[in-house]
Amino acid sequence: MRHETPELSLELVSVVIPCYKQAHFLGEAIESVLAQTYPAQEIIVVDDGSPDETKEVSIRYPSIKYVRQTNQGLSAARNTGYRNSRGMYLVFLDADDRLLPHHLSTCIKAFQRRPDAAFVCGDYRFLGDDQAAHRHDCRPQPDLYGTLLRSNFIGPPHTVMFRRDAIVQSGGFIPGMKSCEDQEIYLRIARTASIHCHHEIIAEYRRHGNQMSQKWEVMLSTAMEMLQNERRYVAGRPEYETALEAGVRFRKDLYGPAVAWTMVGSVRSKKWSRAFKCLYVLLRWYPQGLAMLMNSKLTRVYEPAS
Repeated sequence: MRHETPELSLELVSVVIPCYKQAHFLGEAIESVLAQTYPAQEIIVVDDGSPDETKEVSIRYPSIKYVRQTNQGLSAARNTGYRNSRGMYLVFLDADDRLLPHHLSTCIKAFQRRPDAAFVCGDYRFLGDDQAAHRHDCRPQPDLYGTLLRSNFIGPPHTVMFRRDAIVQSGGFIPGMKSCEDQEIYLRIARTASIHCHHEIIAEYRRHGNQMSQKWEVMLSTAMEMLQNERRYVAGRPEYETALEAGVRFRKDLYGPAVAWTMVGSVRSKKWSRAFKCLYVLLRWYPQGLAMLMNSKLTRVYEPAS
């Protein structure tokens, strides 16, 4: 049941939910917004040319705004959503995730404490496991832009509430990015604007096999390209150059071994297209992954019999 929190100024918050082949989760995402304790909200579902029942699920909820477009990808769908919204604040919720009931009110309070912030962010827990939570570390190194260079400490975009003008001035999400589009916009905004972390757990993140974050070769190549783009902004600033190099190492170590083993699995299952994609990414960004595989094979060959 919604209730108005007296100390909050009730500026409209727009929640944008892009959906592509996620109709089976979409109802949960919508209902998590409808369950918010903060009443000044609108919901925009962007059907990104989905071949499933996205429209049928959406129109069950008369209060939401449903927009359909030809399939253009996640970034373009988010941009369509905010361009069709009216709120002073924006939240981007993927169709397979959920907000906790106090998400919007917590973020509005954070903005009241930090009116200079371009966006505020919190933490999340894993859906279905109340005990497993991600709590990020945003200690400045030397500030939050530098910290973001080192790692995506924020996580998925539904832990963030943006000021609308910050999204508009940034130009929105970059269309065509295959992954890391949320990390990229965090970095782009943090280069010149203040951001604030309130550290409340405000969202739920679903883990399943179809997530982009499980496509390791895409994650590694896109992350490396994203950081290469940041070099022009950190050049001549030693503290940021150091942070960027640390971020490159961190992401290679995070995704690289998974790419190597995905290549092995793809070869074994004769998924040659993915195997060659993984090989290309390893050769370009993580050649030590090939040495790792060779060492693992040699270790098994020469391991003494028990």
